[in-house]
Amino acid sequence: MQLTDLAGSLKRHWPVVAVAAVVGLILGVLVSFALPSRYEATASVSVNPMNADPLGASADAARSVSMPTEVSTATSAKVAAAAAKTLADDYSLSAKDVREATHVESPEDSLILDIRFSGGSPEEAADGAEAVADAYLAERQADAQAEITRLTSATQQQIADVQATSVAPEFAGAIAQRTLQLQADALGTRLATLGSIDTTPGQVVGSPEVPRQPSTPGALPLGLAGLFLGLLAGIPLALTKKEENSEIGGVDGLQAIGDQIVLDGTKDTNRADTWDIAAFMLKIPTDIGIEDPFLIMVDAEEQHGRSITPGQELVDALSRRGRSARFVDAGAINEGKISRGWPTDKKRVSWAGEIIIIDTTHLTSDANKVALATRSDSVLLARSTTDDSAALRRLAGLLRSKNVDIALTALFPPRPELMTINR
Repeated sequence: MQLTDLAGSLKRHWPVVAVAAVVGLILGVLVSFALPSRYEATASVSVNPMNADPLGASADAARSVSMPTEVSTATSAKVAAAAAKTLADDYSLSAKDVREATHVESPEDSLILDIRFSGGSPEEAADGAEAVADAYLAERQADAQAEITRLTSATQQQIADVQATSVAPEFAGAIAQRTLQLQADALGTRLATLGSIDTTPGQVVGSPEVPRQPSTPGALPLGLAGLFLGLLAGIPLALTKKEENSEIGGVDGLQAIGDQIVLDGTKDTNRADTWDIAAFMLKIPTDIGIEDPFLIMVDAEEQHGRSITPGQELVDALSRRGRSARFVDAGAINEGKISRGWPTDKKRVSWAGEIIIIDTTHLTSDANKVALATRSDSVLLARSTTDDSAALRRLAGLLRSKNVDIALTALFPPRPELMTINR
């Protein structure tokens, strides 16, 4: 498949692409109206480091905060349930709805959480972001307070154990009593420290604003997206669409392909008559220089059962006009030689002063046909009304891409018609 084939197919089937694009545009606009509008609001929360373990107080407090963990906490089911309970008076949102509408992220190297909430109305979005932020802070404070309560209870139990041990007879010695007193003092200090720890979880540093514009795309972007998707769908559909009529069909079909001159021989009862006119129409110099030959490339679609090729028919027609020509069957030449530059300068010297008809009917490679056309002085195509128009269109496109003009296209009736006429 050549690029010219693709371009030609798109040109012939442009209505398919246009219809697909329009359908995509309409569907995109309809989706914009059918799609419920969503609004987004964002609350920014500053997270306070809290270290509930006094023994670790010397550590960097900022390191006690894992922001990925805080993001998970803010999007947890427990926080969503608390936020849904807060919103229950104004909005019918379940904990699942709140959790699905919440998106939390933290800027790199910061202690800030951006809590974004998507709602069906501007007010719902703003209230939802605020409710989730408050529920997160409350949950974080409750967790911290629960940890302090646990540590306080454990410390108090340890103090009670030390006091009970101090009255035991085996610890009546001065050294043992001094050791127990030091333990009691340390535990008392720890208990006092636990009572003074700040459990403020953080604060909202950016209150959510009521959004003015919906976050969902409108009619214009969805329409353009539908148009683009329609084009993406329409182009391959046009390229794979079968030709309604793969036959040339007549002179109009050839002219639609872009041939410059078409000789209509479909009404001639004898092909020789058409070839006589073709030989007359070709612009062949009267006197051919003695240094170079005059090369004419003749191409046709191969027809089984025909004993004489179009190139030989042109040679015979020139002979009837008193011009001698040499017939060369390109199909008998190694295609590798053609791709490497046949006919060579040596071969052209041997043909000097002659009319050389190079017949490419039996040549399988379109690329080699084009190569020979660029090395020829004139190009003649012979086609019947039943030949494949797509193949001819492809060849014509390749020739145009190499700036090769088709001097003449001779159109003949289909083979069965000729047999009927001859009878």
